[in-house]
Amino acid sequence: MKRLLIPILIMLPFALYSQNTITDEIIIDQIERMVENTDDEIDYSELIEEYWTICENKININNPEELNQLIDLHLVNVFIVEKINDYRKQFGDFMMFEELQFVEGIDEMTLNILQPLVVFEKPKEKEKLRAKDLLKYGKHQTIFQMERCLNEKAGYQDVSDSVLAQNPNKKYLGSPNKLLLRYSFTSMKKLEFGFAMEKDAGEKNILDFVSFHFLLNDWKFVKTLALGDYQLSCGQGVTMGSGVAFAAGGGSLLRKNKKIRASKSANEARYLRGAATTLSFRNFELTMFYSNKKADANVSVVDSITEEPLVVTALQQTGLHRTLGELADRHAIRQQLIGVNLSYKTAHFQVGYTIHKTILSCELNPDPRLYNTFYFCGKTLANQGLDFYYVLKKMAFYGEAAISDNLAPAALIGTTVQPAGYIDFTVLYRYYDKKYQNFYSNAFAAGSGTRNEKGLYLSTSITFAPRWRLIATADFPQSDWVKTTAYAPSRTQDYNLQIEHQINAKALFFIQLRYKDKEKNGSGENTYMRKLIHERKTSLRFHITYPVGNNFVLKNRVEISINDVQKSKTTKSYLIYQDVLYNPENQPFSLAFRYMLFNSPVGAVYAYENDVLNTFAIGSFYHKGMRIYLLAKVKLRWGLSINAKIGSTIYSNVNEIGSGLELIEGNVKTDGKLQLVWKL
Repeated sequence: MKRLLIPILIMLPFALYSQNTITDEIIIDQIERMVENTDDEIDYSELIEEYWTICENKININNPEELNQLIDLHLVNVFIVEKINDYRKQFGDFMMFEELQFVEGIDEMTLNILQPLVVFEKPKEKEKLRAKDLLKYGKHQTIFQMERCLNEKAGYQDVSDSVLAQNPNKKYLGSPNKLLLRYSFTSMKKLEFGFAMEKDAGEKNILDFVSFHFLLNDWKFVKTLALGDYQLSCGQGVTMGSGVAFAAGGGSLLRKNKKIRASKSANEARYLRGAATTLSFRNFELTMFYSNKKADANVSVVDSITEEPLVVTALQQTGLHRTLGELADRHAIRQQLIGVNLSYKTAHFQVGYTIHKTILSCELNPDPRLYNTFYFCGKTLANQGLDFYYVLKKMAFYGEAAISDNLAPAALIGTTVQPAGYIDFTVLYRYYDKKYQNFYSNAFAAGSGTRNEKGLYLSTSITFAPRWRLIATADFPQSDWVKTTAYAPSRTQDYNLQIEHQINAKALFFIQLRYKDKEKNGSGENTYMRKLIHERKTSLRFHITYPVGNNFVLKNRVEISINDVQKSKTTKSYLIYQDVLYNPENQPFSLAFRYMLFNSPVGAVYAYENDVLNTFAIGSFYHKGMRIYLLAKVKLRWGLSINAKIGSTIYSNVNEIGSGLELIEGNVKTDGKLQLVWKL
């Protein structure tokens, strides 16, 4: 179960809202869909990092490498990028935005997406990179942020010494304040460095997590050099993919990603720490990487003399160290990774080979539960795989095949066809064996991991009229072995139909109809005797974003869902909200307000929220109630600004919110954030 309100911090360029209205809505829609599709509490903060970077440092339309970033974000398909590159080779570099109108296949909807993200510059020669220029033209940004729940939770209440002696985990060790300090320096898309320091609510150590990153691009034969914390992805992510990746809601699933990027957020689990570099020689690229970091883990056996962990049962992903129990798991195991990727690439083709080895400082021995039967046990794990893509004028083929050192396979193969500029079709099949083992994999999947899943994915995108588009997807994942949510082999059917209309460059509405039939555990006292039941969910969502005058943007959403369990128990849910965004021209302040009503007796309903600078939140709401928030930004002098948000969720049918140490007495939960930003 997800918590009552899950703040998912995402690096999105919102002060209150950005000016890239259409593009933002596409990104938001993808994130909301991913949150709804998983039962795990995943920190998506790294997912949007590249999008934030693009908005701050726009893509040069005349640089093919930079254009590939739009493919990985699923903002445009691979054929659009290919046609832009072909046009530039035939007629020379683009000089102004209006020239894009003459590229075959680019319609008005695509132009609206591209306009806020691209610039038109001559590609710079690599040897012209000079250290003094990098420092001279760089940009500095420092952020200090504090947030907290304004209600008293059970974990912060006074507890007697006798109770603590019997249960040391009855109380949080630190204050309810969550603190973040972040500094970053970027220059000419060539150099990035900075650090982040964070303390989560309830943690005692004010420097509970410290991160540092350094990234250098395009220096002689060094394409990329990363030191400190970084992310790495190769091919389609089956063999090597740290962090998380976008899952498209229509269109091609091909990844033409940049292998190495800096990890700038305070994500405490899904990152690499060490060094990585990509060397380029003609059509060949060699990427070498090494990571050495301490990870949280559940310790089951310790050395009686040194008290060093000998056996752990699971690696932790939350990054929370609020109680003595959580603190005991902090940095319990050292996790090393070493590997290489060699690829050969031309303008339309790439093939690559990746091999890496993970080394743990002590043995990983998962709990003897049925769903852990084929999970990795031991101290070392090797993975290797072969990936490719081949792009023609109207067809793209891509795939990857990998094995772990127990010889279990994992593979995906996909193709996208565009018979005409207004329509495309995608077919992708993946097979991830139940025995496949990999700590670093983020390939396309319906679940949260790249194992114990196979299935066929189909999608089409049709521009059937100017500014109108229909997106249809169908996914049929199935598992041959048990999962935590299904104690038998299970199947799922997931259908999605969406109609979009871009009214103009700042206004968008869409209607989305979704049906999902999922096999899951039924109720029963004996876990191993449970029978699978069918849970069917049908949801209809209407969303519109539109400007009113020069100063206001309004957003409306209405969502209705029907849950049907075994055709015997039917429940209805709804969510309705109104956003008012006020950004007066030539004024140093802006405001955002939301009023939302929701009712969700079973499961949760989800909605993104505007938030302080460089922060994005998606809330999951249970039961019945309302939520309101007010967000304000004020620009001061000398590059300083203050951002603040206060929100309150009021429930009408519960007297307690949350559970355990997160329990709040009453039916109101109020949260607040204060942020100071200094840009130079």
